[in-house]
Formats: sequence, structure tokens, C-alpha cells
Amino acid sequence: MTNESIENTEISQRLQKIENQIDRIVAQPAAIFGESQSYRNDEINLEEVWNILWKGKWWIIGITFLFVMISVFYALSLPNQYKSEIVLAPAQEHAGGLGGLAAQYGGLAAMAGINLGGGQSSDIDQAIALVKSWPFLDAFVERYNIKPLVMAVAGWDRDTDKVIFDRNIYDPDSKQWLREPKPNLPTEPISYEVYEVLSKMVSVSHDAKTGLIRISVEHHVPHLAYEWSGLLVKEVNQHFQNRDVREASQNIDYLRAKIQETSIADMQSVFYRMIETQLKTLMLAEVSEEYLLKTVVQPKVPEIKSKPKRAFICVLGVILGSMTGVLIVVLLHFRKKLMTRIPR
Repeated sequence: MTNESIENTEISQRLQKIENQIDRIVAQPAAIFGESQSYRNDEINLEEVWNILWKGKWWIIGITFLFVMISVFYALSLPNQYKSEIVLAPAQEHAGGLGGLAAQYGGLAAMAGINLGGGQSSDIDQAIALVKSWPFLDAFVERYNIKPLVMAVAGWDRDTDKVIFDRNIYDPDSKQWLREPKPNLPTEPISYEVYEVLSKMVSVSHDAKTGLIRISVEHHVPHLAYEWSGLLVKEVNQHFQNRDVREASQNIDYLRAKIQETSIADMQSVFYRMIETQLKTLMLAEVSEEYLLKTVVQPKVPEIKSKPKRAFICVLGVILGSMTGVLIVVLLHFRKKLMTRIPR
């Protein structure tokens, strides 16, 4: 036998030996690498998990019961809130006739420094932003003197229809503020504090498809939610009325001066048309109470609370309690199991 044949035979034997070892590994991996490498031990044993939870069932029940009691006490401690909503639409008369004139003479008026209006959609956007703004709500609080009703109401007595004040914050008899203020703040709430609370009570939404606007107020006292929703709309309309009256009066004075300055008949005719439009704005502002926003659906005094959702709070307590109980039981089990494996 030649040397080449001997080498080929040795290579074949070595390859055969390697193949036999691979077959043994595939057939019995646990025997080769040990029981700790088996897939069986890596899989989650549902029966074992169930046994763990069953052994710790009293822990789970106790923790869930604790969470339920906390959620029940919390839900009962929250006073009822009532929501009143008013639905509005843009007052179309407000823009009547202004759009065409603005399109026809808008460039000339802009050169003359005159605002012809006609941008009602812009006014609607401004009104929505205005309702939630700090200056507007601050003026609203001052005008109607409602700071105690915003900051110190604790609830409402349905039987007597009386507002319940938190006397740790405000004494309605002496009209004195008694709260413990935050650092560097006075006892009486400052403007921005009142704004933060009131802005959470007021919500505004605008449907771009229908153009409808919804303004709602949520308060502990139903009739206050009803009254404030209507007063907010009144103040918005009054704001834009005053603005347009002021601007129209200024424009009329300016146009009359321009008429005196020019001798061109066509220019004078244009200025007279502009004055006519501004006079229409003044007249509309004087006779229309719903100047920018008109009421589509009147607000009502709410009869059923809108908050809190006590049943939801209790259900949430059950879910959180049971999840916390399961997690604690599983962690305690594996901690105990890990401690038993650590050599002492």
C-alpha cells in the first residue's frame, strides 16, 4: 500500500469520527452538555407558574383588597362635578357685505391704513384662542367677582342648593382668605393661580367641517357651570363688538379726513363706499347681541354629574391591585429560588 493510500485512509477515518461525534450531539445534547443546557428547562412551565400563583393567592387577594379599599376611599373623597355646554355657530350677518368690499377695495384700503374686516374665519380662530387665554379669563374673574367660587368651592348641597366652601381656604362669612400659601405667594390667590384652575374648568372645541363651536364649563355647582358658559359667550361677543366699533370709528374719522384732502371724484366715491361699510359695522354692533357667535343649542343646568367616574376608578384599582399582587408573588418566589442556589 502506498503512502498516498495510507493518508487517504487516515483522513477518511478522522472524518468518520467527526461525523459520529456530531450524530451523538444531535441525538443526545443533554448527555453531552449536561441537563442545564436542555431546551426543556428553558421553556416556561405554565403549570409551575400556576402553582406559584396558587401558593401566593392570599398575598394576591390581600394586595388587591388593599388597592380596592384605597380606590374606593379616593373615589368617594372626590366631589361631584357638573358640566354645562353651549353650541355656537358663526354669526353670518357679521360678514355680510364686507367680503365683497374687502375684495374690491382691500388693496386700496390697506395702502390707506384701513382695516375693512371681512375676515370672519380669522375672528373665529381668535375667539377660540381668546376664551382660553390668561388676560380674558382674568378679566372675566374680576368682572363677575368669582375668585372664591373658582378657588375655594369644595362641593354643592343638592338639598339646600347651597355652595359648600372649603373653610380652610376661604371664609364666606367674613370674606377672608385663610389658605396656607405657597412660598413667596400671598394668602389670597394671585391672578395666574386662578387662571390655571379656571382654564381647566373651561373647554373649547371647534368642528372644522360644520363650523360649530362648543364651549363647556365644568364645576362643582351645576347652576354656576350653566351661568358661566353663557357669560363666556357674552364676553367674547362683547370683546369683538368693542373692537370693531373702535376700529370702525377710527376708520370713519380717517376716511373723512382723506375726502377733504383729495379733489378726485373717483377717489372720493371709493372713500364714501368705505365709510358706508364702516357705518354698517357700527349699526350691526349696536343692535346685535350675538355679534360674532350665535347660539345654536342653549346651555342647560346639568342634573347628572359628569365626574368623577367612581366605578371606573374602582375597576382600575382592582386591575392594578391584582397585577401588583401577581408581580410581588412571582418576584418573591424567584428570589427565594435564587437564594437557595447560592452556596453558603
